[in-house]
Formats: sequence, C-alpha cells, structure tokens
Amino acid sequence: MIKNLIALPYEIARLPLTVVDRRLSSRVADDAPVRLGFDRVVGSTDKLAGTLLLNDTIAQRGAARLQRSAKLATAAQLEAEAAERRSQASKKSAAARRKAAQQREQAQEKAASGLQEADVAEAKGKAEAEKKAAKVAADKKAAADKKARERKAAVEKQKADEQKAAQAKKDAAQREAKAEIDDAKASKKAADDARADAERLEQLTETKKQERQQKS
Repeated sequence: MIKNLIALPYEIARLPLTVVDRRLSSRVADDAPVRLGFDRVVGSTDKLAGTLLLNDTIAQRGAARLQRSAKLATAAQLEAEAAERRSQASKKSAAARRKAAQQREQAQEKAASGLQEADVAEAKGKAEAEKKAAKVAADKKAAADKKARERKAAVEKQKADEQKAAQAKKDAAQREAKAEIDDAKASKKAADDARADAERLEQLTETKKQERQQKS
C-alpha cells in the first residue's frame, strides 16, 4: 500500500507518455523505428523508476517493455535481412527464392516467440506481486486471529478465577454458619443440662427438708 502511494506521483507524471503510446499504437507499426525508440525510452524510465521507488511492478513493467522492444527490433532486423535475401534471390533461381521465403518464415516465428516471452514475463511479474500481497494479507489475518484467541483466553481465565473466588467465599460462609449453629446447639445443651442439674438439686433439697421435718 505504501509503495503504491509512493509510486502514485510517478504514475501521474507518466500519463503524457501513456497518451503518446496510445497514439503511436494506433498509427505506427510495433516494429517501426520510431515506435521501438519510444518503447526503449519508456521501458528504461519505468525500470529505473521502479528500482528507485522499490516498486517491483513498475520495474518489471519496464523490463518487460525493454525485452519486448528488443525482440521486435531483432524481428525487424531479421525481417529486413530476409527482405534483402529475397531481393537477391529474385535475381537467381526459384530455389533461392524458396530459401529466402523459408528464412522469412523463421524470422516471423522468432518474432512471435519473442512477443510470447515478453507476455510470459509480464504475467509472471503480476503473479508474483499478487502472491506477495496474498501472503501479507494472510500474515495479518493470522496475527489478528492469534490476538483474538489470547484475548478470549484471558477473559475466560478471569471469569474462572471470579467463579472460583465466589465459590470459596460461599463455602466459607457456609462453614461459618454451620459453626454458629453448632455453637448454638452446644449452648442449648449446656443450658438444658444446667436446668436439669438445678431441678435435681432442688428436689434433693426439698427431700432433705421433709426428712428433717419428720424427725422433729
């Protein structure tokens, strides 16, 4: 994203070249000298700008254009050489003309092969850029998922700790209540035992009193 923002001013400054490129494409053949010269200038500019801006897409675009221009120049040269051979062959025999035609066909195949290699290089550059972007997105998602898992684990631990503390508090309250009940039962038993002892003492005292009265 940052590289794209950095490269944006260059892409804006390059718009006039894009307009000229489109006009040449509609009016001049791909292997015309003026078109080949223009392609070399644009390709070199893109390659240098991509290197300076650390933008692989722009650099690869320039490299692909230079490669395509070189292939077209080679094809044009081969085409010119084939035409020269045809001119010479026309002054000779039919066999010579057939040979020149064969050489021309080979030159066209080489030109087509060069264009195909340029397309392959451009497609490879795009695929690598997409792969890199996908990896960055996957790394960000993995980091976010890890952070979410850690946050969830922390919340669950806090909840478990709170439940454990609440249970401990409840158990302590129950033990305290039981102890108070046991104390109350012990106090009641002691009081009952004291009353029973008092009643027995009172009965014993009354019995002795009656015995003294009977003796007197």
